[in-house]
Amino acid sequence: MHPALNFFKVQLLFAAVVLLVAPFLGLNTAHANNRVALVIGNAQYEKNPLANPTNDSRDVAAKLQKFGFDVVYRENLKIRQVGGMMKEFKSKLTPNSTALVFYAGHGLQIRGENFFPVVDADIQSEEDIPVQSISLKQIMDILEDAKTKANIVFLDACRDNPFDNRSRSISRGLAKVTAPSGTLISYATRPGSVADDGKGRNGLYTEHLLKVMDINKPIEQLLKNMVTSIKGETKGRQEPWSEGSFEGEFCFGPCEDPEAEKNKILLEVAYWEKTLSSGKIEDYQAYLANYPNGTFVAVAKRSLDALLNPSTATAIPANSVSKQEVDKLIKQAEEKLRQEASNRSNLEKELEKAKIEAERLKNSQTNSASTKKLFVSPSF
Repeated sequence: MHPALNFFKVQLLFAAVVLLVAPFLGLNTAHANNRVALVIGNAQYEKNPLANPTNDSRDVAAKLQKFGFDVVYRENLKIRQVGGMMKEFKSKLTPNSTALVFYAGHGLQIRGENFFPVVDADIQSEEDIPVQSISLKQIMDILEDAKTKANIVFLDACRDNPFDNRSRSISRGLAKVTAPSGTLISYATRPGSVADDGKGRNGLYTEHLLKVMDINKPIEQLLKNMVTSIKGETKGRQEPWSEGSFEGEFCFGPCEDPEAEKNKILLEVAYWEKTLSSGKIEDYQAYLANYPNGTFVAVAKRSLDALLNPSTATAIPANSVSKQEVDKLIKQAEEKLRQEASNRSNLEKELEKAKIEAERLKNSQTNSASTKKLFVSPSF
């Protein structure tokens, strides 16, 4: 084996050990904990039905099951089904649970409380709303009583309000939520705005949520990615908004280990050194199979071609890896990780600004309530 490998053989051994034992040491504790989800999609309203919420809820539920969630699923929920659903969800929660709630459908706010009407709701007055809707406060109370470790709530409930002209107490947009500690809430759009129900299978917000769920990065980074992509697609008309936070990290799949990139580089370099030392056709083929996008793919292909076709081959320079080259590769990986950490810090600052702006908008709406009629389509 090339002498340059001596420099990092200790690091290589450590990298291999980390990759082998990480699943047993619980390094990705968020994924190891009990995961429970409540997923609801309401579309078949008797008045003003929606096209996509049941598609949204089905797709989200399937994705969450893939990531190890025990999913309590309901679609086109009716009044008589609400109590049983809440009881089932509550029974699955434990103090170490990671709880997730996803709702797609109509939503409205009345007197500072948020409600999601069931599909058979017949709302004739303000008094009908609490008894013919799912209460977000009730869900938050269940999470608080269960003392869950982390809670994540996705509300794609920003469609037009189907219950117009029933009460002057209904305000535009959902109210700010008093959530249990350790809760992160994501809304499909900012206060005072209406979200796109989507022209394809899914609503716009859920379409982008489904895409980012496959990225093994912390939830805060995923939400930032959604803000950027949805704002870009709608030319700024729709901007997802978040509030709250929790300690630690949550990823839908295994979170990327900060040392993972470095460990991968060390392992690939060692594999390449072994391939060079043997000079065998099968070892070059094995390298290309294991590292199809690897650092040394180009020279591996040329070397393999030279071995398979010696009569037409040109001289292939030795491509052993020096200590300096290894250092350079590792520094590139570390710089990538630092940039991601910086992006996450910036996201937290943006979320704090959004919370302040939302509070300002809420106060402004409250002050104007006495001078104008506010029963309009809620933004969520």
